[in-house]
Amino acid sequence: MFTRSAVLSVSLLAAAAHAQVAVTGIIDFAGASTVQARGIASNGSIVGYRTIGGVTEGFIRAGSVDTFFQNAGTNTFAMGINNAGAAVGSSTPVGGVSSGFIRAGDGTFTTFDASGTSRSAVGINNEGVTVGALDTANGAWRRAADGTEIAFTYTGLPGDTIFNTNATAILNDGAIIGHSVLLIGENLAGRGWLSTDSGATFSDIAAPGFAFTFAWGGNDAGLVVGDVSNSPSLALRTGFVLDRSSGAYAYFDVPGANWTVATGINDAGQIVGFWRSATDSQVRGFIAVIPAPGAAGLLTLGGLVAARCRRV
Repeated sequence: MFTRSAVLSVSLLAAAAHAQVAVTGIIDFAGASTVQARGIASNGSIVGYRTIGGVTEGFIRAGSVDTFFQNAGTNTFAMGINNAGAAVGSSTPVGGVSSGFIRAGDGTFTTFDASGTSRSAVGINNEGVTVGALDTANGAWRRAADGTEIAFTYTGLPGDTIFNTNATAILNDGAIIGHSVLLIGENLAGRGWLSTDSGATFSDIAAPGFAFTFAWGGNDAGLVVGDVSNSPSLALRTGFVLDRSSGAYAYFDVPGANWTVATGINDAGQIVGFWRSATDSQVRGFIAVIPAPGAAGLLTLGGLVAARCRRV
C-alpha cells in the first residue's frame, strides 16, 4: 500500500502552454529493503517486486489490491505487464541461473531459459510479445507469443565498444526500447535506443548534456521514460520523459531522492519507477502523472525546456 506521499511538479515551458510531471505517491511495503515498480498497464495495474529478509517476490497492484507471487519458490523479479494482466520477469533459484517467465492473468507460469545463459524478461505488449536481455552476454531477444525468438545486439556508432544490450520494453506496434552501456573513446557512457525492426537497426536516444541516458519504457502515444546521469558511478540519477515527435525532454525527481528512475508509462500518462532516498538509501517505488492538458502538451509542443530540481 502507499505509506508515503509526495507531490513534485516540474514545469515544462513552451510558448504560452505548459505541462507538468507530478510524483503523486510512493510505493512501499512494511519490512521491505527494496521495492521497485517496473511497469504499468493502461488500466493502471502496476507490476514490480519487493525484497523482504533476502527473499524477492513479484507484485501486481490492481486498484487497492496487491497480489504477491513467486515462480516455483524462487526469487522472482517482475518487470512488465500488459492490459490482459500478463506479467513478465525473471526468477532465480539460490546459486542458480536466471530464467525468464510469463505469468498469465490467471496466475499460471511459463518459464523459458537460454540454454544455460542467465536471462531476464523485461517487457511485454498486448499481443504477448516479450523482450529482454541475456544477463551474462551482450545480447537481447524478442520472443513471439508462439515462442519463436529473435536475438539481436545493439551496434552503436563506429568506434563504440558495446558492453551490453538491454531490451526493456516492446510497444504494441512492435517497436523495442532499450539501452546499452558502452565506451565512447575512453569514456564510459550509457545510450538509449529504439528499434522498429526487431533489432536490425537502431535510433539512438541520448539526452543532451548527459553522459548516461537509459531508456526503460514507452507508450503508444510516443512518449519514452528513463533516467539520465553525469555521475560515472551513477550515484545521482534523474528521471525523464521524452516526446519522440519533438525530441523534447522533461526531467523530474522524487523529493529527497538521489536516484529517480522512470521505468514505465501507460497511454494515460501514468508513470512508475523507483527511487533511492538520499537520507537512508532505501529503494522504493513511485507513481507519477502527466496531468491533462500536460500530456497533450508534451505530445504536440516542440522546444520544451525542463527545470531540473538538482544537478546530476
